[in-house]
Formats: sequence, C-alpha cells, structure tokens
Amino acid sequence: MKRLVYFFAFLVYFPGHAQQVMVTPFLQPGDAPSLSREHKVLVWQTDNTPAEFTVEYAAGPTLEGVGQLVTAKVTSVELDLIMKSILYRATFSGLNFDAQYTYRVRLGDKIISTATFNTRTRKPATRFSVFGDCGVGSKEQAAIAYQVYLQKPQFVLITGDNVYSSGLETEYRARFFPYYAAAQPSETRGVPLMQSVPFYMMLGNHDVRSANLRQFKDGLAFFYYTDLPMNAPRTVMEIKATGDKTVVKAFEKATEGRFPKLANYSFQNGNVQIFMLDANAYINPVDFTLVDWMREEVRLNRSDWNIVVFHHPGFNSSIAHYDYQRMRLLAPKLEAMGIDMVLSGHVHNYQRTVPLKFEPKTNRTGERYIISAEGRVDGKFTLDHKFDGITDTTPDGIIYIVTGAGGAGLYDQPISGNPELWKHESEENWVPFTVKLISDIHSFTMIETDGKKLTLKQLDMEGTVIDQIIVTK
Repeated sequence: MKRLVYFFAFLVYFPGHAQQVMVTPFLQPGDAPSLSREHKVLVWQTDNTPAEFTVEYAAGPTLEGVGQLVTAKVTSVELDLIMKSILYRATFSGLNFDAQYTYRVRLGDKIISTATFNTRTRKPATRFSVFGDCGVGSKEQAAIAYQVYLQKPQFVLITGDNVYSSGLETEYRARFFPYYAAAQPSETRGVPLMQSVPFYMMLGNHDVRSANLRQFKDGLAFFYYTDLPMNAPRTVMEIKATGDKTVVKAFEKATEGRFPKLANYSFQNGNVQIFMLDANAYINPVDFTLVDWMREEVRLNRSDWNIVVFHHPGFNSSIAHYDYQRMRLLAPKLEAMGIDMVLSGHVHNYQRTVPLKFEPKTNRTGERYIISAEGRVDGKFTLDHKFDGITDTTPDGIIYIVTGAGGAGLYDQPISGNPELWKHESEENWVPFTVKLISDIHSFTMIETDGKKLTLKQLDMEGTVIDQIIVTK
C-alpha cells in the first residue's frame, strides 16, 4: 500500500491536454565523457497520450527577460510495459563549461517544469556526493536525500542498487524519483535534486535481477531512465536480456543503444576522472579490453585524481557479502594505472581501508588467478598504516571505500566501531585493512578536490561528519 501512495503522489495532471506526467523532468549527463564538449539530457515520462512538448533553455539564472531562447530537440519512445507510457528526451547541446543554464518544459501554455543547472567545470576543483543501495522507499532514504541536497554537489554518484528489489520501471517511479525529484525539499519525503544535478548511476545486483524480460515485463529499467557516456568498449561477458525475442527486441529498440553500453563508462569533471564499472557475477573483472581502455584513458586525460566505482567491494570487513571478492583481481591493474580510490556499495554500511596493495594468488604456473567456489580471492597484502589522513596525507596504495548506507536496511549493526568483530580467516584472505566501519547509521560520502588535495567526508542523516580524511599528492 505504501508503494501505491508514493506512486500516485508523483503524478501530475493536465486535464486540458488529457496528459498525465508520471515522472517529472530530470537531468542526465548525456554522452559527454571528456572535457572537449558539454551537453545535458532532460528525461521525463507521461502516460500514452501523445503530446507536443516544447523545451527551451538559455544561459543564466532565469529565462525572464532573455531575448532569444534555444529550443531543444525533443524525441520520444513508446513503452509497452506494465502500463503503456511515453518516455521523452530533450538534449541541451553546445553548452559552455563552468556556466549556468535555465530550462523550462511547456505543454501548450502550461509550464510543467523549470530549473537551473550548472555545467561541468574545467577548473581543478570538484564537489560531489556518493551513496548506494538506496531506492527502497524508506524514511532513511529521504533523510539522506535531504542532506545531499543541502550539500549542493556538482553531481551525484550512485554505487548501484538504485531501486529494490529488481530494478523495475514501477520501482523507479515508486521508490526513486519521488525522493530525488520531488517538487519541494522535505526531510521526510524527498528533494528537488535531479531537476538540476546530474546523477551518474551504475548497475548493482538488484538492478539486473530483472534481466529475464519474460518474468519481468518492465525489467532493466536502468537503461530506460539513464542517459550517460557511451565511451567504454563492449566486453564478451556482459549483461544479457533474456525472454521472448520479440520482447527483447522491443526493449533494445526502446533503450536506443544504451543497452548494454551503459554498463561501463567513464567521465571527467574538473580534475577528476571517474570510471563506472559493472561488477556483477556475469562479468570478467580483468577483461583485457576494458582494462586496456581504462589504462589508455588515464594516460590521455592526465587528471589529478582517478577514481573507480563498482558495486561489489573487493575489500570488505563486514559479515554480509564477505565471500564475494572477485573484484580483488582488478587491484594490481588499478595500482599500475595510478588509481587513487575505489568506491563501492552492496554492503549496507560505511567502510574505509588503509591505503593498500594486493597481489592475488595464482596457480603454480602463474597463468590464472585462483577463486574459491564461494568467490574468495586470497593473496598478499601490503598496507600503509602510516597514512592517517590528518598528519600523513600521502597514501602508498589505493583507498577502498564502501558507501552502501543510502537508504536500505543496514547490515551488521553490532560490529560498528568494534575492530575485534571485523576479523576473518585466513591471513591470506583478510588482514586488518579496515580502519573505519560504521554500520549502525545511514550515511553518504562527500568528496571535494582542490588541485592536488582531496577531502573525503562521511556524513550521517543529520549532516554530522562521522569520518574525514585528507589525501594529497
């Protein structure tokens, strides 16, 4: 019943046009990975009544008094899912960097949305929020959304499991958009964030549970709603949509090339380059095509900071999901590239490691890595215990962050702040690499860069800083 309340509360009616807006316009980054060009994409959804929307925009904080507005190109696609609807997209092209723009969406003489947004920066300074495991429709999700809104980030990263429990279109409309694209800010209901701030999302395990389109007619909705960079190469082992061929073909047509391309991508903002990678069970963590692409991107872009994001953490001291360690295989390759930090979700709490290096165990000939039936990866750890993020701020190794406390139920609350309860066996599989584990309160991550200085803060539902480090180069 709670789900229906949220769903119907999010509808916007225009009786004169027989039109029903099911998802109000929200901003997406679009296919603009590098700092050579900038554009944004506006996405919204209505019922299946066709309509002629007009989207106008101009530089500046308002459209009032602007002599000439730019009219964005609007495209649409019909979705025949649980209920028939129309998904619209408008592209804001030719944007300047470090600039402010205002847009409005009209249906006839009715304005259905207006907002102001900032484009990406070319300056060596960024400010962004990170959280994951969020879309459940909880009061904690609303509280985190409100605190993120107050922080005024340039963009938001979601570390996967965008909605529960299967990544369905109906779940996005009920448990995601009402919280991040609300009409007014509320600590208990949601905030108007996505109208102005682009969300860079990725696939978690719950987002791909609905890959069988025979079972889930509105499955894999991530690919309907996102509009992200499409710069990563395709891999052999990637997400597959299954079911009736006609249904799969219709899904692929409706997602307009975004499936399965958006499973991996990268982008730049200011002096930061971020790689968003699929870490689900069907992938090869060390796919040479993807690794070579990442290595070349780092070499060419020469950003001050390089960050990798994937859903399933390789280094996790919680009890939940401890055995899923396949992403550890990527560690030595990330170290060789000069990656500074890895952000993950999946485990519903907050964790931070010391800077570490890891060499996975191989077979006798060294030809392949060894992974146990449970998914464990043993190996050799090298830990930098000198780094404390206060007096010693230059790490020797990669810092791994778990930030999966964005709204879903917390994992392993009794072990919060108690290192004796973080231990696992054996020494080839676990050593004391975790220095902070907070599992009894929901939280999110704020990252700021200023040239060669990076500040990471973890904030709780009241905006209190519960962890903080500074990293310098």
